[in-house]
Amino acid sequence: MVKFGILGAGAIAGTFCDAVNGIQEHLHAVASRDLEKAEAFAKTHAIPKAYGSYEELLDDPEVTCVYVATPHAFHYEQMKMCIEKNKHILCEKAFTLNAAQAKEIFELADAKNLFVMEAMWTRFLPTILEVKKLIDEDVIGDIFQIDANFGFRADKKPKDRLFDPILGGGALLDIGIYPVTLANLFLGIPDSFESNVTFHPSGVDLCEKIRYFYPEAEAVLTASFKEDLGTEATIYGTKGYVTFPGFHSAQVATVYNNNHKVVKMIEHKHLVNGMEYEVFETVKCIKKRCTESSIMPHETTLQIMRQMDEIRHSWNFRYPQELAENNI
Repeated sequence: MVKFGILGAGAIAGTFCDAVNGIQEHLHAVASRDLEKAEAFAKTHAIPKAYGSYEELLDDPEVTCVYVATPHAFHYEQMKMCIEKNKHILCEKAFTLNAAQAKEIFELADAKNLFVMEAMWTRFLPTILEVKKLIDEDVIGDIFQIDANFGFRADKKPKDRLFDPILGGGALLDIGIYPVTLANLFLGIPDSFESNVTFHPSGVDLCEKIRYFYPEAEAVLTASFKEDLGTEATIYGTKGYVTFPGFHSAQVATVYNNNHKVVKMIEHKHLVNGMEYEVFETVKCIKKRCTESSIMPHETTLQIMRQMDEIRHSWNFRYPQELAENNI
């Protein structure tokens, strides 16, 4: 039996717990730096144990796998703590602040035969997987363009973690990772890119437009905390195109031919909220004693992190921790 321990008691952790409970997997403990918050969270989500420190949770011998649901900036150190305590890990995206940190985590985990995976839930969704299969079968021909947006207004709360450089804030790591992931999933690693960015007064990226260039295609990727862009995406091919009304949490996609006639409607409603599919994969891999997932392998996380590093480099943007540690 895989028993999950949860680091962090925020909104995303709650969504994860709903998914785990909804598919009758096993939540064992939650930890927060605020014991009262942990206890309230545990009560809400029917979790047997609550801890007022992360160390206490990691010392619990019944915890099999730790779901890391804290801000990006804490993932690296907390995952190192998990590995020291021989815990398997499912860590929220963005996995770390940069590729150097991610590489170290994977190496440490591999040395101890521990499973580690980035919780990029989009890659596990049945609708995404079916679209990928259809495109691989040449239903829309050769892809020549992908357009993907992810944007919402977040500037009403200036002290939010989204704008705090110490917490790894900024649009790219938080939501830009979704359009970047979509481009990689369907077109692979780009040959080159160009981008423009607007910074928030706090110093993090508020919004950006990124263009990925491939030999026969390009991807136009937008992320923003400034305006409500929605989460629409379109994949254009030589024989037709696919539209997603909400690609990051995709339940529905529509395939069209070049005459704009519907070829196929794809619909896979979430069993719970969409996060259950990464839970299925995590439990399966741990039970099979795998150290990584074939759907979300370590190298895929590293590729995305390297690309986001390069994008931030082009903006001359570093996080305070990176400047202090000289990681990149």
